[in-house]
Amino acid sequence: MSDIRTLDLNLLKAFVVLLDECNVSRAAARLSVTQPAMSGILNRLRESFDDPLFVRVQHGVQPTDRALELGQIARKVLQDVGSMLSPPKLEPEKLNMTLRIAAMDYVQQIIALPLILRLRRLAPNVKVALLPVQGQNIKTLFEKNKIDLALVSQHHVGADMPHTVLYDEPYVCAMSKTHPMAKTALTLDQFCALPFAMLSYNGGEFSGATDTALHKLGRQRKVMVSVNHISLLPQLLQDSDLVAVLPQHLARTLPNVHLQTPPIDVEGFTMLMTWHERTEQDTAHRWLREVLLGVVK
Repeated sequence: MSDIRTLDLNLLKAFVVLLDECNVSRAAARLSVTQPAMSGILNRLRESFDDPLFVRVQHGVQPTDRALELGQIARKVLQDVGSMLSPPKLEPEKLNMTLRIAAMDYVQQIIALPLILRLRRLAPNVKVALLPVQGQNIKTLFEKNKIDLALVSQHHVGADMPHTVLYDEPYVCAMSKTHPMAKTALTLDQFCALPFAMLSYNGGEFSGATDTALHKLGRQRKVMVSVNHISLLPQLLQDSDLVAVLPQHLARTLPNVHLQTPPIDVEGFTMLMTWHERTEQDTAHRWLREVLLGVVK
């Protein structure tokens, strides 16, 4: 028998067609080749398997016992190759895996929470782990296979990392609905005179995007409180004269607050979903990313 490396899969396909038809002319027609070409293929098959494979009978050809035995194997090989080349079918209800998502706490609330609720209906066997992103290098987390997805601003994503845009995030000014300035469009002077609470994800910072914008105008504000978790913000804003400049999606989740546009142009950011190239073509991960996009859109 010839070396397996010289065996053409097209020969196997022709072999199976010959087994089906038991007629060289009909096999040639099915394969869209001429009868002489089909005869040539049969000769190559005989050389490859060192067996006559087919013997002539009155109305065509009859497979030998060896051909019938090889035919079962050939069909299995062609079926397996076909399965390899066909995209796997995804059945979400049978999906059993863990999805690890790194995101800021408020992003977990506005995106990951509804994602989990949707997955409970669509793919109840998928486990979801929410992981902190503060102070972490996203690319390193992917390279160490610690996470599958990250929901972060564009500043955390390198140009070589696959990603998609979720939404643009402007900043808004948030204060209690009973705050004396709640019904007033703030001037720059009034804004700078207010006491501010600041959300510092790294902890302990008293300067951020708002202060950068003010600095360009030669102004500054009074940041009196710096917190590193959103859980303190609602009560701080409701029960005091403190004001905060927050990402709009976050501010909208806070209860009993009044929102208005700051009197200065604070540069916002773009929220992205990013992943590692190893899951780029993975059927399950692609489906999960589409579900997440559906939640956001």
